[in-house]
Amino acid sequence: MSNSSGDDGAQHQHQQLLTETQLVARCVQSFCDDGEEEDGEFADALFLSHQWLSDSLALITHFVNFYQETRSLEQREAVCRAVAFWIEKFPMHFDAQPQVCAQVVRLKTIAEDVNESIRNGLDISALPSFAWLRAVSVRNPLAKQTAFSLSFVQASASDISTSLSHIDYRVLSRISITELKQYVKNGNLKSCPMLERSISVFNNLSNWVQCMILNKTTPKERAEILVKFVHVAKHLRKINNFNTLMSVVGGITHSSVARLAKTHSVLSSDIKKELTHLTNLLSAQHNFSEYRKALEACNKKFRIPIIGVHLKDLVAINCSGANFEKTKCISCEKLVKLSTLLSNFLVFNQKGHNLPEMNIDLINTLKVSLDIRYNDDDIYELSLRREPKTFMAFEPSRGVVFAEWASGVSVTPDSVTVSKHISAMVDAVFKHYDHDRDGFISQEEFQLIAGNFPFIDAFVNIDADMDGQISKDELKTYFMAANKNTKDLRRGFKHNFHETTFLTPTTCGHCNKILWGLLRQGFKCKDCGLAVHACCKANAVAECRRKSSSNLQRAAEWWSSPRGSMRNKILNTYKKTSRPRTVSAVATSPTKEGVELATCSNATCLTLPPPLKDIRPKSESTEY
Repeated sequence: MSNSSGDDGAQHQHQQLLTETQLVARCVQSFCDDGEEEDGEFADALFLSHQWLSDSLALITHFVNFYQETRSLEQREAVCRAVAFWIEKFPMHFDAQPQVCAQVVRLKTIAEDVNESIRNGLDISALPSFAWLRAVSVRNPLAKQTAFSLSFVQASASDISTSLSHIDYRVLSRISITELKQYVKNGNLKSCPMLERSISVFNNLSNWVQCMILNKTTPKERAEILVKFVHVAKHLRKINNFNTLMSVVGGITHSSVARLAKTHSVLSSDIKKELTHLTNLLSAQHNFSEYRKALEACNKKFRIPIIGVHLKDLVAINCSGANFEKTKCISCEKLVKLSTLLSNFLVFNQKGHNLPEMNIDLINTLKVSLDIRYNDDDIYELSLRREPKTFMAFEPSRGVVFAEWASGVSVTPDSVTVSKHISAMVDAVFKHYDHDRDGFISQEEFQLIAGNFPFIDAFVNIDADMDGQISKDELKTYFMAANKNTKDLRRGFKHNFHETTFLTPTTCGHCNKILWGLLRQGFKCKDCGLAVHACCKANAVAECRRKSSSNLQRAAEWWSSPRGSMRNKILNTYKKTSRPRTVSAVATSPTKEGVELATCSNATCLTLPPPLKDIRPKSESTEY
């Protein structure tokens, strides 16, 4: 009975709401000689997630005030131990924070009665610099340079996986708790540049995977690239990089690649089985249960979790329980849960990554590829050209939807960063492919380089001076222009859907099923006329081709053009007589309903039709 009462009391204490001052007192108590062992978890949780509650300056000020207010030497030593633990485990909180450091120096100065060995833990003079965490992008040179071929075909799956992991690690390490809180609070990526950059790299990598596969013209060649990316995914799983794994598998299983029946028919059963296993691992079923089991299994190892999954968890825990911003109180239980979630984002706080040594040349090449934005509609259009639709072919919709939370986010870095990436990549290209060391790339050498970049232009287009060879300046200029031109790639392919009432039987352009109902059965694109269900609208991948080239549209354009200014005279004349009159028109005027073309001796004549009958439209928009 007494044990049960003790457990209930401990649970009640764990759920009790505490102010920030009380949280500091609880933390100090855990560093006393008689502190409970389980409170070590609480101290770690407080220091890791305190920026979600306030900031480092406010927390260190609470510790200094607690030291000054207490007269117990044991508690004063505990304050110094707690701050020393904070400095040792989270030194990045004190980097470029002069006010926080000043409070630490003040605490060390007034702690004259504390043991010297404890006071030495308050030394912040030798803390390393973490300036790279605050930079959007930075190059990390290697002391040891290894020779490496930049051809994607020749690069091993482990090398590609390792390079992608280094890029992802650096990008995710820069995400701060402040940005995460801003995203959860506002629900958008405004004022969250580091988080937005990480999502952009995620999406661009997935699109790049699709482009590399679709860049090949034959099913066998596409299958070889697809198999290469499956091996990349297997190595990513081996080194526990789940975030990059999600992006790569998302690109392989995207509808633009999944629909390639001829390509998949070439794949071996082992590759298909492995791809199915990876897809099931990352499936969203049961709240990503398979992924969470795998993440828990490698809890004590270095890992890179899937940021999108834990962003949703962060939103959920923020909405549950009392709001700290309003009550200024939080329970120990929620604080520990919050720190566990935040630890998934703060990959740099882990004891150290176990990633193999990076290859800076391959990383620079991949950075340029990931900085280029590929339009989803253009990718699907290329997929249709590779394997056109057939009447009997089964066109899958989208199987597993990856990174739905990040759809549409694709941020191009600033011009200085892009220029830095391109310059480093071009230097690496000339280092490995300029075999005769004459400072130029020949046509034979260019064929090896082209394998790294899908949709790269022909040799003659990059050779600006037409001298039969490409210089460094020409290659840099081309990639800078290509990066700039991809910012707004044919946005006309986006569908302009609006809710519509269809007055004739209509089928969905996505699932080919009938649009049932009497009113507002679905949505219709104003530009191309594609009709879809409400549930199919988000997944519709059919190409949007505007009807501006249709004959009826051309006639309407002529009718409203300056050349059609005669229409008033025509109409006035038509009112006076029922005999058709003719007027001169451009020779290319088309034929359409209600407009008949008669060929005169030297001109094309437009014969006006009889009065039009009341024609009921096939669809009726709700805007009418």
